[in-house]
Amino acid sequence: MQYLNPILNFCLKVVASTLYQLVAIFGFIFIFGLLLYLISRSTRKAFANSNLGKLDIYVTGWIGTPVHETGHAIFCIIFGHRIIEIKLFAPSRLDGTLGYVSHSYNPDSFYQRVGNFFIGTGPIFFGSFLLYVLIYFCLPNYHEVSNLISTNEFNGAGIFEFMKSAGDIFTFGIKLTGSVFAINNLSVLSFWLFVYLSFCISSHMQLSLSDLRSMWSGFVSILILFFSGNFLAQLFGFDLTAYIFHFSRFLSTVIGILILAILISFINLIATYVVLALVYYKKHRRLLPIL
Repeated sequence: MQYLNPILNFCLKVVASTLYQLVAIFGFIFIFGLLLYLISRSTRKAFANSNLGKLDIYVTGWIGTPVHETGHAIFCIIFGHRIIEIKLFAPSRLDGTLGYVSHSYNPDSFYQRVGNFFIGTGPIFFGSFLLYVLIYFCLPNYHEVSNLISTNEFNGAGIFEFMKSAGDIFTFGIKLTGSVFAINNLSVLSFWLFVYLSFCISSHMQLSLSDLRSMWSGFVSILILFFSGNFLAQLFGFDLTAYIFHFSRFLSTVIGILILAILISFINLIATYVVLALVYYKKHRRLLPIL
């Protein structure tokens, strides 16, 4: 029995380190991905309740859907998956899909299995990249907005103190909104182009059920990779956590852009509901249902 305690402590350290590192690096994807999903779902619901579901497809879907599917396709290429068929924008009346990327991979390849996670979350990363590009080309105060995004103090490890950081995140969101929607920007045509395109992109960054299935299958492989790495590290008296924590700090820019995406999606939801509610009230003389 005296030999069990060191073994048990060793195993607990490996498991704790693995979970800590995974949350530090990938926790923000799940949290912000969930928020994007809930906001986008509410926006779709508003269109559906107003019997104008098709309008949503052609107002934002014709841009947002190709961006979404391109995000999948890019990571298919990066991780060596074979793209069987791709439809960037093909609305279907049967299942409601707007587009898809059909791909295959070698299940014996660990690298390609890991790729499933990034292929599934591709729309979040690619959408964030395009939002940053739009900031650069469309906003007159690009330097102010980009500096605010890139110099925020949020990082993956901050997920552990999410409730403690909630006030800081809210303050950052207010500053970012004020910077993007600055009064001087309102008179510039490129700003309104940014507003429309960012509405389209951010409202389609959410993940579908098939995306989530692909993501989880890849996450299992990532879990095995981290567990194996920590097992070997602990075996030789080496701690990977400090290095993982240091790496997570490079995620602050991505987190800043995702906060912007959530803000834009929320503004889009409010604007969409107000417009649809007015149209719905004029026609039916009652409020548009929210749920």
